[in-house]
Amino acid sequence: MAWIITLSALCGLATSELAAQGQLAGDWHGYWLRAGDTMPVTLHVKRDSATRAYSATFDSDRLRVTGIPFAQVTVDGCCKVVMRLQGDRTTSVFTGMLRGNGLAGEFVETESEGGRFGFSRVRAGAKALVEREVTFRNRDVSLAGSLILPADTGRHAAVVLVHGSGGEGRWASRFLAMKFAEHGVAALIFDKRGVGKSSGDWRTATLDDLVGDAAAAVEYLRQDPRIDPRRIGVHGHSQGGTLAPMIAVRSGNVAFLIASAAAGAPTDSTEIFSVLNSVYPNAKTAADSADARTYTSELVAVAYHGKPRPGLDSLVSRFQGRSWFFAPPAADASYWSFSKVFGAFKPLDWWAQVRVPVLLIYGAADQRVPPRESATRISAELVRNDPNANVTVRILPDADHTFRLPPGPSGWPVTAPDYLPTLLAWLGTRR
Repeated sequence: MAWIITLSALCGLATSELAAQGQLAGDWHGYWLRAGDTMPVTLHVKRDSATRAYSATFDSDRLRVTGIPFAQVTVDGCCKVVMRLQGDRTTSVFTGMLRGNGLAGEFVETESEGGRFGFSRVRAGAKALVEREVTFRNRDVSLAGSLILPADTGRHAAVVLVHGSGGEGRWASRFLAMKFAEHGVAALIFDKRGVGKSSGDWRTATLDDLVGDAAAAVEYLRQDPRIDPRRIGVHGHSQGGTLAPMIAVRSGNVAFLIASAAAGAPTDSTEIFSVLNSVYPNAKTAADSADARTYTSELVAVAYHGKPRPGLDSLVSRFQGRSWFFAPPAADASYWSFSKVFGAFKPLDWWAQVRVPVLLIYGAADQRVPPRESATRISAELVRNDPNANVTVRILPDADHTFRLPPGPSGWPVTAPDYLPTLLAWLGTRR
């Protein structure tokens, strides 16, 4: 997330600096408004009683983030408050007025149109969720994560959230984990091997390694006295959703599956689909599009099936300089080794062995995985092997691979309105 936020506030009720500072700490609900687009935001401000230093975080369902920390919070004089959070691309400065239980003002963002914001203080609500740092092992690899539990006592249903491709840490699934826990289902999120506090290396991992990591997370939950071992499920997105049936079969203790943007078509054709959707916008003519398909198909044949390289090298010489062209990954890139492993993976062979309730959820405008083809193939395979299969399919209109809709004039992302309600409603039947 890319933010630096500054809040300048004048205290309307307090007359001393100490009293004014005391008004800043707490929880605030409000909005950011830009280009006619209003985004709800929750702000959490704390103050260390010993050092008098502030810390702050914000949550946004719209951005699907929770606990995003500000790098610095300072108070200057009576009531001027400065909160800073530096990101990779943008800088924002919020300047406002603190009057009693209200906070409002304007903001300016680097390379973007500014806007206004407003917050109201809120009283402490329901009991806070319980979060525990956990570690578990898959053979010689130590995996670190967080177990987020509902506030109420008793044994809970639980979900292991499995990563997509790349080096994802537990932060990538934190928003969903918090929402699941708020609705009574515990959630285990963990750093992918080689990320954060987990050992190993995802770049050299096999599918068996990644599946084993998730199965080890399920087994860890089965030993926790706060978790009902009969109600442990798996949520996987993209690569995680594609591997979900293999996790269920290998574990043998998975009670339900949520497969989000899971590939149901052959993995090589899914890769071609994904790459071409990235390339086609840069193709200027029908001939460009045809050449792009030829080149992409050859690249995937080399990566996924070990076809000799000379044919691809010849196409590189022929097409480089074209508007759509992209160079193959470097020779030592993990793309080649992992693609070869993934090329041998047949998702339907694993779905044929699944005998637990399944939710398949896709965005209709997904350009990384063919949504309708994947949903049709997987659901048909489930029913073919079990006429009474409990499978639910949801394809959300206009949503992309991450269940976002096209952003409006503000540039802020928009989540498909049915995305979270669909997950929570289906998950509620598993409690």
